[in-house]
Amino acid sequence: MLAHLLYIDPASTSALLYIIVAVFATVAYSLRGFFYKLKNFVLGRGFSTDNEFGDSDIIFYSEGKQYWNVFLPIIRALEEKGRACVYLSSDKDDPGLKYSSNLYQSKYIGNITMTSVYLSKLKAKFVGMTTPQLDVMMIRRSNNVSHYGHIVHAPIDVFTYRKFAFDYFDSVFCSGPHQIKGIRQLEKQRETDEKLLLETGLTYYDIMLDEISHLPKNVNINPVVLVAPTWKEYSIINRFGTDFFDALLNNSNYNIILRPHPQSYVSFPKVISDIEKKFVNEARFSIDNNRLGTESMAKADIMISDLSGVIWDFAFLYSKPVLLLKTNFDDILGFEGSELNYEMWEVKERKRLGKIFDENDVSNISDIVNNLISNPPEMQLSDLKDESVFNFGKAGEVAAYQIITIVDNIHLDDNKGGQE
Repeated sequence: MLAHLLYIDPASTSALLYIIVAVFATVAYSLRGFFYKLKNFVLGRGFSTDNEFGDSDIIFYSEGKQYWNVFLPIIRALEEKGRACVYLSSDKDDPGLKYSSNLYQSKYIGNITMTSVYLSKLKAKFVGMTTPQLDVMMIRRSNNVSHYGHIVHAPIDVFTYRKFAFDYFDSVFCSGPHQIKGIRQLEKQRETDEKLLLETGLTYYDIMLDEISHLPKNVNINPVVLVAPTWKEYSIINRFGTDFFDALLNNSNYNIILRPHPQSYVSFPKVISDIEKKFVNEARFSIDNNRLGTESMAKADIMISDLSGVIWDFAFLYSKPVLLLKTNFDDILGFEGSELNYEMWEVKERKRLGKIFDENDVSNISDIVNNLISNPPEMQLSDLKDESVFNFGKAGEVAAYQIITIVDNIHLDDNKGGQE
């Protein structure tokens, strides 16, 4: 009986550990802040160290370097409009920390625990981030931030986001109509206030289109197959591991490029390590870890994937066929899809991208690939792109305008309040 009473379930344990770590991080951060204030006082600079970026209206936060191309088109467009911004990153290797402009400041703010404390003390009119689950996971709202915006970085539906991914944002910069539909349904079911849902598009497409235009024309001796899975539990590499690539290499003359999702290295490092070790001496196999996948996608004749958002990048930017693993969503507990009762956009539209295979086809996957390369399907990808993506190729400019509108309206509201 005593053992039963003392039992703490895993979820409660995780929450308790988070609280303990957060308390220690907050104390450490406060002590560090006190030290700098004392130092400034001794040096005659006064006690104030708050608001280190001045009266910054616009701040962006990034988890890591892989998201820099989501923010860069917006930052450039803001510069063209004469608006300053600040970029904060939890990745010391983020290229955004080296970017330079008279209207731009950046700072590395440490690991995720210290980041959560730092961000909770921000002061700004607008904070934009690609990180979901604001006020649910580590990142909490600051009382001194007027508006939080989530900037979508994939053309996927909201089904596969973790629960409450968008609930506590003031706005979401959506890539297409399907995201607006999903979020509105969740708001209705949860009886939450309607947030601002903006028709933005995919800002990183602006960068990719520019890079594609400057790539040299590839002349492949052998066909190229690009394997680009998602990082989640149901991905190709997590379900089949090295066996999938053994089957893919069997009885084939094409080269294979694996482009893992960056999160795979964090969440499933052993899977990646096993693949790297198994095929280290295979001349026809390579791994692409470049910041953008434009070069690999340009080389590839087809892509193999699952529910990764990159399948839409490949189809929309290159107009090439995709071979997709059938994914079963009977168990989506913990994802937004468990509350949505309509057909997921990816599932509804994926048949227009190419062909679908299931786990029974893995043993003869090389034959399926050879047939798809020899007989590419007729596709109407241009129509699908126009239906599914807002502001193709100019999303950065649109996002900047939307952010400026939000900030200027906050200023107007502040002035009205002062007059009253």
